[in-house]
Amino acid sequence: MKISQRNFYERLYNQKEPPNPARDIYNQLRIQTIKDLLSNSQGPFLIVGCGSGKDLEVVAPDQKVFAFDLAYNAIKQIEAERGNLFVADLLHIPFPSDFFPTVVCSEVLEHVPNVRLAVREIYRVMKKNGVLIVSSPNWLSWFGLARWIGERLLNRPFHSSGQPYDDWKTTWKYKKELSPEFKAEMVRGVWFLPPMHYRGKGLPAHLTRYLYKLVSPIEKILSRVLPHFAHLIILKARPQK
Repeated sequence: MKISQRNFYERLYNQKEPPNPARDIYNQLRIQTIKDLLSNSQGPFLIVGCGSGKDLEVVAPDQKVFAFDLAYNAIKQIEAERGNLFVADLLHIPFPSDFFPTVVCSEVLEHVPNVRLAVREIYRVMKKNGVLIVSSPNWLSWFGLARWIGERLLNRPFHSSGQPYDDWKTTWKYKKELSPEFKAEMVRGVWFLPPMHYRGKGLPAHLTRYLYKLVSPIEKILSRVLPHFAHLIILKARPQK
């Protein structure tokens, strides 16, 4: 029986994630890259699909932030004294039009079957001189190649964490999906290394950290020069009037 998206995420956030040092480093890079892109951005901020709260770190402590997720089990994990947290559906954001100057939607839209409705709803609640940050895993990466090979060997779709819908992007596909409501003005890439962990198995933590330390200077350059080939692509976009 096919499980609904809401029920899937309720179950997902009720489980304990296996250790994954590569994911921990990756998330630190993702958060820092988004923070850099948001420098000088104005609040209040909206975090779409906030999960268990990691993305709240992109907002400075003195800024007002609202955050929501589809799953109640995600929201209840967040231990934060700040932030207005609630359960909601991205296709029906409970705010008036032209409300938020800044919206962050990281690793969310690839899990939304009707991405056009989602983009229009984000556009509706944004101020027209605002900033939107979106991100997605990228087909044109080592991870994309591994997924492509896996799908052909298994002769079926291969979705991250068994997600009901997992439509990875490319930079060009993402720009097309955001148009005509938004125009991307900057692209950054995160994580150029191949996959090193899967379901709790992989390189030991100390080797993972050592390997990343070796390549981190190159990673910083590639993030700006060749972002289209990173595991994660991050776009900074602005609403079009």
